[in-house]
Amino acid sequence: MTRTQRTYVVAAAVAAIVTAANASQGAYFSQSWGWVALAFLVPATVLLILDRVDAPGRLRIAFAGLMVALAAWIALSTVWSVSAPASIREVERIVVYVAVALAVAVVLRRGDAPGIVAGATAGVVLVVAYGLGTRLYPDRLGSPDDPFNAYRLAAPIGYWNSFGLLAAMGVILAIGAVAHARRSWHAAIAAGTAPVLVVALYFTFSRGSWVALVFALCATIAFDPRRLRFIWSLLALAPASGLTLALASRQPALTNENSPVEAAAREGHRLASILVGLVIASAALGWAAYRIAEAVPADRRRRRLVDVALVIVAVSAVAIGFVAVGGRDAFGDLRERFEAAPTYSGSDLNGRLFEVSGNGRGETIAVTWDMVSEHPVAGMGAGSFEYVWYERRPSQQVVRDAHSLYAEALGEIGIVGVLLLGGVLAVPLLGAVRGRRSRFTASATGAYLAWLAAAALDWHWEMVGVTMTAFLVGSVALLTPERGRENALSSAARGVLIVAAVVLSVGATWSLVGNQALFAGREAVAREDWAAAREDGRRARALLFWSAEPDLVLGDAAAGLGDRAEALRNYRAAVDADPHSWVAWLHVAQVARGAERSAAYRRVRELNPRETGLPGN
Repeated sequence: MTRTQRTYVVAAAVAAIVTAANASQGAYFSQSWGWVALAFLVPATVLLILDRVDAPGRLRIAFAGLMVALAAWIALSTVWSVSAPASIREVERIVVYVAVALAVAVVLRRGDAPGIVAGATAGVVLVVAYGLGTRLYPDRLGSPDDPFNAYRLAAPIGYWNSFGLLAAMGVILAIGAVAHARRSWHAAIAAGTAPVLVVALYFTFSRGSWVALVFALCATIAFDPRRLRFIWSLLALAPASGLTLALASRQPALTNENSPVEAAAREGHRLASILVGLVIASAALGWAAYRIAEAVPADRRRRRLVDVALVIVAVSAVAIGFVAVGGRDAFGDLRERFEAAPTYSGSDLNGRLFEVSGNGRGETIAVTWDMVSEHPVAGMGAGSFEYVWYERRPSQQVVRDAHSLYAEALGEIGIVGVLLLGGVLAVPLLGAVRGRRSRFTASATGAYLAWLAAAALDWHWEMVGVTMTAFLVGSVALLTPERGRENALSSAARGVLIVAAVVLSVGATWSLVGNQALFAGREAVAREDWAAAREDGRRARALLFWSAEPDLVLGDAAAGLGDRAEALRNYRAAVDADPHSWVAWLHVAQVARGAERSAAYRRVRELNPRETGLPGN
């Protein structure tokens, strides 16, 4: 296979998995984790068995090794966890990231960076374009997340902030592709995607995604040795994308909550027609920018002048911003506004973009600090935040994860876990420093940094599709520093990796079949098909024997069939499997009688004091 052919194969494979994972509700739900993991494990296993892999470089080994160590620590936390089933659920999730790390180590090669960037960009654009279509053509495509109620673009991922982050990552990759393309038509295609990505990002009304984009753009400019070309490409694409934003913000039916579908469709169709023209214009601007950059190469003197100008602009912007937000009291004021309730009101979502309130994020992070103060070294167990939150939440806010990867990790897996997580996330940055002169390292690292920044204030780690995409683009920085001849993998190392890949594949398949049965059972309960729910619940319990969820499905099925005694037995089994689950105790309380019923409700109130509607509340 020639280098060009391999690039196309890698690009197609990356585009397919990025598209499929993010189109499946961002692979947030556990029934998706198994097949996403297998998408990486199967090719890795086959290539290892056929002895078609080379020895990975040190950075790839470090990345995979630290990911395995993090997974092992998460698995070990089941021993002291508040909820062992919740910790095992986190093990199921991180198997996907271990699979990604293994594929990066043994499937990819030193020259695959262009294919990874091209494939990731294509996958992101496909997902984002579909999501934008649900907004511009609501009468034809519709949207599973009902945008005319929440009215923030989220389909098909299901969470607007993660959708916005994915679009922001795509913007960075697209600009980098224009700046460092080998051919003018490559630059034109990449440039044509910019208006689509930008307007989709806008319709999420996600403040965090815009902050992540600005941060990543600044970091990419600072990091890219060819920053003059990147800046030039950014400026060239700005007019078409800026005009798209201006037009989108002036469509009242598309920017106001609860707008009638007919009005939104009318404005969406009109904006879509204009967008086609702006895509063509952006492609032409990207082509022209590439041709001009090729014709007028930047000499050392120009680069130095630009560097000096950038430093002056950066220092001035920081100084002006510091004064504008209140000088010495700025950080205290921002913290108060972040922790305060939202001041935004009204149906026009344009105003939301300038809101500073964290919408309860401060409360979730405060609970994680309580967890840290009690168990600083080992944490309270992976997946334990939800349990601690319901027990100690200061408000009625319903969340499953703290809105900060780093704070939640510190509370759940302690200092040891955070050090391992930090090591995993830092390895691509180390590689980026070493391989920064390669064409796509800066923009790929910029997209990865956008994810790192956004993860500080949101639960993107749980959005497997988005996080997997970030790891894939981050892997570019693991490949580009590698130099010298590629060496064959030793027989002993290959044997160990084959065993590991097979074990992980079995585990991923086990998780896939079990969770598919569990979700089939839940769907059967929802449509009141009790016989199907019982059958699916039994299959799920046989495979997910550590979880309380199959027992809850079986209990619901028995209750639907009128078998109260069987329902109670299954609900008791759920409590035995997960004694700290207030949901399991609530099911027992709703079926039990007498003293058992009173005791179960008392336990619910202990585990979730702010739950309303309980007897005695």
